[in-house]
Amino acid sequence: MKPRKLNHKVIPTQDPDRAYRFWRDVFDIPQAGPSNQRHLRLDQEDLTFVVGPTQKNFELLARDHQASLRQHLANNFVPILRTEERYGNKIAFIVNDSEGNQITIGVNQ
Repeated sequence: MKPRKLNHKVIPTQDPDRAYRFWRDVFDIPQAGPSNQRHLRLDQEDLTFVVGPTQKNFELLARDHQASLRQHLANNFVPILRTEERYGNKIAFIVNDSEGNQITIGVNQ
């Protein structure tokens, strides 16, 4: 997966380590910093994982095409809850992260 932008950089979680691994491994968010101060960074901003209730308003834009993203999500055992057609030959996949947050992933058709 090739993530490009995320509308919110604070991710609510019940288990910050689990959420960190999910966002790093499934959404392929790049790591930054030394190994003892690891953090994820996207769009020149750090992601922060905080204990809190789940949210449903995350939008992640990716440089992938729908076929490759479908395969990537399937390989990581992430079910697609639904899809939505978007303007300009785009499509959105709605998924949940490890914490139950709803993520809308926008990609090219």
